Amino acid sequence: MVALIATLTLIGCGDSGCPTTSLGSGGGGTTGGGVNTGGSVCGSGVNNGGGSAAGFVFYIDTAVETAALTTSGGFSAVATNPDGFPSGATGTHDMETVESKFLYIPWTGTNNVAQAFTINSGGSLTSISGSPFLLNPTATADGAVPDPQGRFLYVGGLFTGSISAFQIDQTTGALTESPGSPFINGQNFSADSMAIDGSGKYLYVAQSTSTAPVWVYAIDQNNGALTAVGAFDLGVAQIHCDSSGKYLLGVAETANQFGLATEQDIHVFSIDSSGLPSEVAGSPFATVAAPFDFAISPNGRFVYTQGNVAGGGATAPIEGFQIDPSTGTLTALPNSPFANLPSDLIQCRFNSGGGVMFCGNDTFSGFTAVLTNPSTGGLTNNVPDLLAISFPFASN
Repeated sequence: MVALIATLTLIGCGDSGCPTTSLGSGGGGTTGGGVNTGGSVCGSGVNNGGGSAAGFVFYIDTAVETAALTTSGGFSAVATNPDGFPSGATGTHDMETVESKFLYIPWTGTNNVAQAFTINSGGSLTSISGSPFLLNPTATADGAVPDPQGRFLYVGGLFTGSISAFQIDQTTGALTESPGSPFINGQNFSADSMAIDGSGKYLYVAQSTSTAPVWVYAIDQNNGALTAVGAFDLGVAQIHCDSSGKYLLGVAETANQFGLATEQDIHVFSIDSSGLPSEVAGSPFATVAAPFDFAISPNGRFVYTQGNVAGGGATAPIEGFQIDPSTGTLTALPNSPFANLPSDLIQCRFNSGGGVMFCGNDTFSGFTAVLTNPSTGGLTNNVPDLLAISFPFASN
């Protein structure tokens, strides 16, 4: 599976534009959903797709490409980055945007590097001075996670457990390695799924399998250096934190192994002042399908799981839950599972404003823009899909 994914990231695929349609309004019904949901969604300007940008998707084809979803409903490729792939790069599992200003891609190969771009008006990319930033030879690059404040970037090694820590210049986007980086813990054999709490104080590292503990690291608020807090048997392999800083959520399978999930539940852990996770009352919460990934809305109110049909390997419809901000309890949303959406959606990511959830599909052949209602959590899809290689990708 890993070899297939690495190959897909570097194979060319044609892009197709989409006709313009009318986006759903931001009403209160459970099946409605607006694109502009509270302030600037993706920051800057307009694109050449026929309207102001409601969100961007960045993905790898024969180069790093940008597609834009416009407020008038167009969804099409709009820009090709002129820079090639870094020397020696063979593949990547991840891409991350920071503060709607910068895009980072951790590349694996003979050189393990973090490629860095400035996101311009309209979604075009400009290479940041000094990019690609070389990792220490003892570290590898597979996944990445920025802190919520856009100060630090952590690059994890899927098969080594190494964690490279970088300070982000918040003006230029340039990366400077933090003191002590890379952080290599002999008991942490994989840094596959990483998450940072909403306050930016703690890094959580899961290890490819639910039978391995999740490691917790305290983040030095001045330079991003890490100090191990401890390891905790949480029974999860894929993790994300909500924006409040109060909760860590997890499921038992990883997104990379999406066809293998069997456990029909999602865990919620409260985070105390020392960063220690403890399972909330009622957790784990039952799901219809067996989740391998999930996305938490930027406002912290809703979580959406992607999983397999129980007892089989087929991808199941997205499920949605409301998060109780006081207790962390999950309650299934009306119309969940969402049969009105395509049933093959995986690896969903929100744009920065929370009005759109971009999803790939289980054949890595296209993107679906799912419009989300920030009040009710309802999901709709009335924008034509974009045909393109959809792993890996980042949204903005």
